[in-house]
Amino acid sequence: MSTVSKKQETSSSNTGFVRGTMLLSGASLISRALGLIYLFPFQFMVGATGIMFYTYAYNYYAIMIGLATAGIPVAVSKFVAKYNAMGEYDTSERLYRSGLKIMSITGVISFLALFLLAPYLAHRAIPGGDVNSAAYIDAVTMTIRGVSFALILIPAMSMTRGYFQGYQSMGPTAISQILEQIVRIIFLLAGVSIAIYLFDSDAAWAATIATFSAFIGAIGSVAVLVYYFRKRAPGLKAMRDGQTVVSPDRPLSGLYKELLTYAIPIVMVGLSTPLYQVIDQNTMNAALQSIGYTLEAAGNATAYLIADSHKIVLIPVSVATGLSLSATPLLTASFTQGDMRKVRKQISQIYQLAFFVTIPAVVGMILLSEETFRVLFPKDQAAWVYLLSYAPSALFLALYSVTAAVLQGINRQYFTIVATLAGLLTKYLLNAPLIHWVGDGTGAGYATILGYLVATGLMFFRITQTVKFPFSTVLRRTSLIMILSAIMGASVALVKWGLTSWLPETMLGSLTVLIVGAGVGIGVFAGLAIWSGLAEAVLGRKFSMKRGRGNASR
Repeated sequence: MSTVSKKQETSSSNTGFVRGTMLLSGASLISRALGLIYLFPFQFMVGATGIMFYTYAYNYYAIMIGLATAGIPVAVSKFVAKYNAMGEYDTSERLYRSGLKIMSITGVISFLALFLLAPYLAHRAIPGGDVNSAAYIDAVTMTIRGVSFALILIPAMSMTRGYFQGYQSMGPTAISQILEQIVRIIFLLAGVSIAIYLFDSDAAWAATIATFSAFIGAIGSVAVLVYYFRKRAPGLKAMRDGQTVVSPDRPLSGLYKELLTYAIPIVMVGLSTPLYQVIDQNTMNAALQSIGYTLEAAGNATAYLIADSHKIVLIPVSVATGLSLSATPLLTASFTQGDMRKVRKQISQIYQLAFFVTIPAVVGMILLSEETFRVLFPKDQAAWVYLLSYAPSALFLALYSVTAAVLQGINRQYFTIVATLAGLLTKYLLNAPLIHWVGDGTGAGYATILGYLVATGLMFFRITQTVKFPFSTVLRRTSLIMILSAIMGASVALVKWGLTSWLPETMLGSLTVLIVGAGVGIGVFAGLAIWSGLAEAVLGRKFSMKRGRGNASR
């Protein structure tokens, strides 16, 4: 093969990889956006108490998914790609079919475990001693059992997504993700509306219907994957029949050992968020009741923090991590080649991208938190202080995710387990004391921030040890981002003050402040970032003000 053709093949491969990464990132962002949008009408119908029941069940469900799949679907995509590149299509196929059987079995086992453990888990979340305790325990038990049915399908479904990704086919995963969310939301909103407005059901039954929607959404996703599998089966068979390499008889035990070595750290990172939230739901109620809250008020406070505020915070986190993580495969390649100079440069770029998105987003969320809650949660607008206190977690959650990915890129992924456990321990030890010290549920938000700070700090230290990473460039650019964010914040605060001085405190008034304030913030920060050269340094030359003149002079 000529040098030119090799370059063309590499360029085509890189283009396909970037396109696939963008497709998956876009699908993930759309899915998260849909997951936020439905929350507003859902909470309007069921109230904060219904959201609490729903969220408690979903956190246990997320943990069970992580344990049931053990990160194998993600790892499968890597190993299918690896053995396909070696021409061993038979090995990829054996691995997938064997994994599919195992995931089907673990799906059924995890369903039974969650269904049967539901009363115990409900007791863990709901302390006794309140007039509503027994009813709340029954409600949480029902919602956990409602969501448990989805576990029958999710592990095998995730395995098939990983199989397609291993063939560099991202479309089935992206489309099935979005369709799963759409089907789930339609069933959820329709079912809850019928239950409440036609049958006058209570929040517990409505929340149970909502959690059961995960199973309905999974059916939609499976249907998409089956369609793609049948459509592409002839082509995949032709690839296997045409392989020129004789696949060695690799024992499945060895393949799974290799898979788990890669997958376990991924599982730990994926489980961190639901574990943080389970700590909240298992400690906040008791801590708040000990300072005078009723069980209902304590449960509502938990919902405001781990459901409402967390969903809003995840939007900038998803954008920041999506942009940053797209660079991690290049980081892995540079580290494998031993090019430490390039490794340090790529790590610096990854962090700059994360800071560039999250710092101005945090400033904006803090300044517009009251208007955001009044527009999105009109029945619970007084709870805006939870978003105000929790907004900084966007920065630390994004940094945690990005730093864990960097450790994976430099082959130090197992340290993420140590760091994550240290962060979770910090969260657990500080949760109740900070709630008592602050005097309300926002103390749990501060404990979350400190937990992620500890975990990220430990991982930073490990990265510095491994690649001798100098943080000077990152600190310099971060300082500029903070200055520009402060100017942006002053502009938003001025606009907000001007508008609120004559607009009424209504939903329409708050919506006007929110739209105008966000628009001014984005415009000011983007303009300053381009004018100062920060956008070019972080995002590339296409964001340079000098670009046009540079091209003209050529």
